[in-house]
Amino acid sequence: MSLNNLNKLFSVGFLALVMAGCSSTPTTDGSADATSNDMMDKAVVETSIAAPADAVEATDVDAAQTPLMDQVVKFDFDRSEVTSKYFSVISAHADFMLANSDAKVTVSGHCDERGTREYNLALGERRAIAVKNALIAKGVSADRINVVSFGEDSPVDMGHNSAAWSENRRAEFKY
Repeated sequence: MSLNNLNKLFSVGFLALVMAGCSSTPTTDGSADATSNDMMDKAVVETSIAAPADAVEATDVDAAQTPLMDQVVKFDFDRSEVTSKYFSVISAHADFMLANSDAKVTVSGHCDERGTREYNLALGERRAIAVKNALIAKGVSADRINVVSFGEDSPVDMGHNSAAWSENRRAEFKY
């Protein structure tokens, strides 16, 4: 199957998941984070990829020679915007990819256990796409970045509390 056909198949599957996710109501822990209605009202989430004016420019350290220690970008509850806290992580990965023209990366999106399976798969996808868009904004070619969503299926913390949920809301880089 060609890459173009695979992209078309993935797009159709993603649209089906989004439509299925919109027909069900996600569950919450009952906290003040968000209500079920608030989650469904956020059908379109904007992704912030532009660095603030006071963002620190890349240092003189060669990213190709420095191990990329931070492999994770974390997200707020029910959000897919990349916060300024993680611009340096994304910049380091972009610098590495620009210095290594043969490097390809898979960005995987993850969610906590709250919400329906369909909703979390779509949210994980939006998170991974937000990181991809940030890499592209830094000059990395889109065809070198693969995006996948695991939704709630691959937690790093098996707990059922705020601390665990915070760790599980993430996008990861895999080379």
